[in-house]
Amino acid sequence: MAGKEVPVPLIKLQEQITCAKCFNVFTKPKTLSCLHSFCQQCIEGLATISTLSVACPTCHQHTELPAHARAAGFSVAPQIVELKQMYDSQSVHVKCDICQDNIIASGYCKECNLSICHQCIEKHKDWPHEIKEFDEPLNDRLPVDKEVASHLKTILSAIGGRKAEIREQGEAVKKEIRSLLKSTIEDKFMEEIDEIVARKLQLLEKQKEESLNASGKIEEFHLVEKADIQFIRSNNDSISHHVGRIVSSAGLEECKVKEITAIKHIPKDQAISFELSIESPDDERSLLVLPASSLSLNVVVTPTITKPCQVINARVIPTDKPGVYQVICTPVIRGRHQVNVRALGVQLKLPSSFTIPFNPYDAAPIRVIPGVDNPRGIAVSDDGLIVVSEYKPCIMSIMIKEGKKLKSFSEGAALGFSRNNGLDIMEDSSILVADTDNHRILKISMDGKCDPVGGSRGAGELQFQFPTGVTASPINKHIYVADKNNHRVQVLNYDLKFCPGFGKSGTGNGEFNQPVDVAVDKEGNIYVTDSYNHRIQKFTHDGNYICQFGSQGSGPGQLNYPAGITVDTTGLVFVSECNNHRVSIFTSDGQYVNHFGGKGQNKDQFDSPYVGITFDKDGRLYVCDNLNNRIVVY
Repeated sequence: MAGKEVPVPLIKLQEQITCAKCFNVFTKPKTLSCLHSFCQQCIEGLATISTLSVACPTCHQHTELPAHARAAGFSVAPQIVELKQMYDSQSVHVKCDICQDNIIASGYCKECNLSICHQCIEKHKDWPHEIKEFDEPLNDRLPVDKEVASHLKTILSAIGGRKAEIREQGEAVKKEIRSLLKSTIEDKFMEEIDEIVARKLQLLEKQKEESLNASGKIEEFHLVEKADIQFIRSNNDSISHHVGRIVSSAGLEECKVKEITAIKHIPKDQAISFELSIESPDDERSLLVLPASSLSLNVVVTPTITKPCQVINARVIPTDKPGVYQVICTPVIRGRHQVNVRALGVQLKLPSSFTIPFNPYDAAPIRVIPGVDNPRGIAVSDDGLIVVSEYKPCIMSIMIKEGKKLKSFSEGAALGFSRNNGLDIMEDSSILVADTDNHRILKISMDGKCDPVGGSRGAGELQFQFPTGVTASPINKHIYVADKNNHRVQVLNYDLKFCPGFGKSGTGNGEFNQPVDVAVDKEGNIYVTDSYNHRIQKFTHDGNYICQFGSQGSGPGQLNYPAGITVDTTGLVFVSECNNHRVSIFTSDGQYVNHFGGKGQNKDQFDSPYVGITFDKDGRLYVCDNLNNRIVVY
């Protein structure tokens, strides 16, 4: 067969069994996971040590090397074996795969997938392998050739399908890349647009705020001018006569400012407002009626050792009441403020004054009173005596403002306190005490004498379940008790007799979940710390629901177990929060103003302040710092 030309069909067959790497007929052919076949030696040359994988030279797909045998461990496609067998059987110069001397092969071992010479065939007979001689009759090979042809068609069909699949995958990858690029570019542009929109909105918001401020000033000016015009139209004759008489008689400077009333806070401007009127010198019942634009005034802070005299400008706005004007100013400190008024350019000789009891925007401790055990109730008499409930030792102590104890009450059957909490001082200097674990309210004189005891344990009339807060209202002569575990507010008269109360367990309006303390404002309205509903509820003096404010949390305006409560003379509501370790401030209608404190032992910090917060007559705030065993004065 050595001298014969290679027939064309054999060349076609050779193309199917030629390695795409070395371009020779397969030697020990192995098939990768992508179904492409190569010589074992070629695969070993392609192996990457770092990744222990082979990249197919045809499709570049990576195939991991078998751990146990590396390239030799790859399988052989049966079609390749049979094609090679067919080629070897018809090849003119098939060499022995075992010998190294280019000896012509004369047979093929199917099990070993090797072409071998006669000498190697003799040696190979030691194994029970089937060896096909190349010189066997062609008829014996025809079934094999047909089978190989059939397999070849299958392979070619698979290759065609694989090509289509690869094309589809390529198109899908391109589509995905386009989508990804589109999304990335779109996101980038959207971010830039969002930034531009945010800047524009911020600028518009600033312009809006400036416009509103300008509008407010214009409206304020408009109100003043409108009031002046209306005033002149309706009182033209009488005003000209009256003012002319006063000015001509030089009596205007003798007018005096009437007592200042209706002091209110304006949280958004950190300002206060109050009403002012001017009395005629010849008749205190007659108010001087002038256009608001003819009045000007300033507020002077009374100087102290540490604070110099300060002058605060104020605005005057007309009201719907003749002779009554609204004044708005921004105080900088607490204390006494003098109001100087000029009317029609004339300085009034007799100015008025008012007291800002507490500046809610600048809360700084004045002093600390140590040496009290778990203080949980406090009140200050008009003569400056401090009365405090000490919860842990179950005593009530009376001390001077510097903190020195004068006396303590705890002895005797009547005064055998058990976990006493809130207290209040009545107009006759009697002390009301919530004797919590004895489920009663005590009325005690300053020298320790006890009036009839009010209450017993239970849920009926004049019965309590762990009362904690108590306050007296001089307006309607009633005593209000926070009946904690009965989830209600009990009402007594000054003789500790039962009056109808209000409230029940729940979360709705007028319902409570362990109310802890109660306070009364100067109009007789009732404020209750609804502790486990984390809110404050406001009622009329007879228990009709008005409003509520606060929600659970630690942010501005939120509450976490509100406990103590008190109201200052301007209507600000002060709430001690046990779990937020701070004091929060609200207006009487629930608008958040400010808060101060925080957990700690520093002078301006608290640890679980409970019931025990009050003002003295000079506007100083006293807070019972429960677990720090002290009283902090502001």
